[in-house]
Amino acid sequence: MKKKMGIAIAASMITLAGFTGNIHAASKVGASLIAPYNSNQKAEQIKWLEKHAMPLKSTDPTASLQDLRPLKDMIGSATIVGLGEATHGAHEVFTMKHRIVNYLTAEMGFKALVLEEGWDRALGLDRYVLTGKGDPSQYLSPVFNTKEIIDLLQWIRQYNADPKHKSKIRIIGMDIQTVNESVYNNILTYVKKYDPKLVTRFDQKMKGLIPVTKDLDTFGGLKKETKARYVSDAKQISALLEQNKNKLNGKSPEFAWIKQNARIIEQFTTMTVAYPDNLEDFYLKHDIAMYENAKWTEEHVGKTIVWGHNGHVSKTNMLPFVYPKMAGQHLAEHYGKRYVTIGTSVFEGRYNVYNTSQQFGPYGILKLNDPNNFNYTLGQVKYDQFFVDLRKASGVTKTWLNEQHPIFAGVTTVGPDIPTTVDLSLGQSFDIIVHIQKVKPSQLNQ
Repeated sequence: MKKKMGIAIAASMITLAGFTGNIHAASKVGASLIAPYNSNQKAEQIKWLEKHAMPLKSTDPTASLQDLRPLKDMIGSATIVGLGEATHGAHEVFTMKHRIVNYLTAEMGFKALVLEEGWDRALGLDRYVLTGKGDPSQYLSPVFNTKEIIDLLQWIRQYNADPKHKSKIRIIGMDIQTVNESVYNNILTYVKKYDPKLVTRFDQKMKGLIPVTKDLDTFGGLKKETKARYVSDAKQISALLEQNKNKLNGKSPEFAWIKQNARIIEQFTTMTVAYPDNLEDFYLKHDIAMYENAKWTEEHVGKTIVWGHNGHVSKTNMLPFVYPKMAGQHLAEHYGKRYVTIGTSVFEGRYNVYNTSQQFGPYGILKLNDPNNFNYTLGQVKYDQFFVDLRKASGVTKTWLNEQHPIFAGVTTVGPDIPTTVDLSLGQSFDIIVHIQKVKPSQLNQ
């Protein structure tokens, strides 16, 4: 690999660093399904989109939510919604998603926002939206440490602070690239509260884990037998909680949270055993963990929004040459129609991205001029921004949506060997698509 894995998926970036060279060829799996360009069919596709598109008046999260009302019928009784983003670095993508979160929580009773952020980091974000304590920017990874995300968290904080809202919105992190000390402290504090005599047994298992789970490279650099010992220690923390649950108020919601903190330690160690020698297994376990954490949230908190890159919430595998199977595929299999995916599409503009020197800034330029590209066709619709239910498509439009065509990949690193597009079936990947014609870079917190 040309770049460390710790950089390649930092902040759950969909980067393709290290998978260079044959990457674009690999994305052409199923390319034989791509139909030749036909101008008459293209006109029909655009006509269908314009007829069925729901125009959005603004990307401003403070604007009226009236134009989002058709989402209610589109989402229906789904209990978990994947809210994808075409790139982690565009202002309008973040603010439009903020609007959708506002609508789903205030109007449709969604109770949890699962971020493509570390579980441990999100503990601080959750505390902020519940109490107002702390600075949310210190818990956000670089791609999400933006004015747009802070505005979202402040809106959730204000919503939660309103006594009229008896049910509070929770923030959960589904990623596991680090396990900081707060995760361990949560478990120890809880055990001490209910059975202080057990603290020593937990502490014995944790003291070796705390320094080695601080990042992927630290754990990944350990000897095989040392990794195995720490995996065993992590599993024993969960086992100790289960064995002593009668003493630890084991039927309470608080205990379920503590068990999930222990599960995070298990997930990290089991996943990182494979790093860096078996990256296929590493990536597989990475997205299984993200799926499990989103599922846990829906089961224990309530109706859940999963905020992540298009690739992590898609019902198909957008990046099969990197991930054997992605979180959205697991969610779709488990929940069926109770899982609804909303993807985002962009047509032109600039966005923040890592360059080849690993500097994060406005280095991404959108030039999607291929008529065979999904983004290009969506970009021919007359509205500045709109959303459309792809499940309603018929005729040549349905055929086109079910074919493999290029779409903007939105990888978080740009470089000569990293493709701008990947091929997928848009209609099989997302139930709803939100399209934004022009974007500018997200506003980074300095």
